[in-house]
Amino acid sequence: MEGVLALSIPIVAILTFGAVMLARGPIGQAVARAIGGRSGETELEVVELRQHLDQLRLEMGDMQERLDFAERLLAQPRDADRLQA
Repeated sequence: MEGVLALSIPIVAILTFGAVMLARGPIGQAVARAIGGRSGETELEVVELRQHLDQLRLEMGDMQERLDFAERLLAQPRDADRLQA
């Protein structure tokens, strides 16, 4: 009986330590947010960030079109007569 008790104490200590470390890590924090009801805020933040990202993509596309236009203008040959006038 003493052998079983002597073996079970370190096992319980290791399992307890592991559970505490898991609860303090990112998984434990996610579980705490879900239990606390803050998961809805996170989903709202994700939606807002996706909308913001879509807006930035549109703006980036517009800037790319403008850059392409400017490059085409600069690449055109210039007449010496037009430059002197």
